[in-house]
Amino acid sequence: MESKQQLVASKIGKMSQWHKYITFMGVILSVTSGIAWFVSDDLMGKPIQDLSLWINLHGIVGHLFLLILGMALYHHVQLTFQMRKNVWMGGTFIATSLLLIGSILALFYGRGVVHEQAHVMHLVSGTLSGIVFFLHIQIGKKSFAIKSFEVSQKSITA
Repeated sequence: MESKQQLVASKIGKMSQWHKYITFMGVILSVTSGIAWFVSDDLMGKPIQDLSLWINLHGIVGHLFLLILGMALYHHVQLTFQMRKNVWMGGTFIATSLLLIGSILALFYGRGVVHEQAHVMHLVSGTLSGIVFFLHIQIGKKSFAIKSFEVSQKSITA
C-alpha cells in the first residue's frame, strides 16, 4: 500500500481528470473539424457557405482550447518544468501551439501573401501540434511512472 507521501508525489504536476477530459476533447474536436474543413475546402473545393458548421466548430473549439492551454500553463507546465519531467516534448508542444496562434492571427489580420502563407502554416502547425500533443502524453506517462518508481524506491530504502 502506498504511503501518503508516495501518493502525493505521484500526483504532483498531473492534470485533474476533468482538465484531461476537456483537453482531449478540445484537441480531438479541433483536429477533426480542421481536417473536415481542409478536405471539404482545399481538396473537394466546396463553397465556403457549405462549410459553416466546420468553420464555426473549429473556431469555437480553438478559442476554448486557448483557455484550456492557459489553465495548463499555470499549474501543469510550471510544476512539471520545475521537476524536469517531459520538458522537451512539453516545450515542443508549447512552441507548436505558439506557431498555431501566430498563424491564426495572420489568417485574421494578414493580407495577400501573408494570408495565403498563414493558411499553409496553420495546416502544418495544427498537424504538428496534434501529433506532438499525443507524443507528449505518451512520454509524460512514462516519465511519471519512472518518477513514481523512484519515489517508492527511496521510501523503501529509507
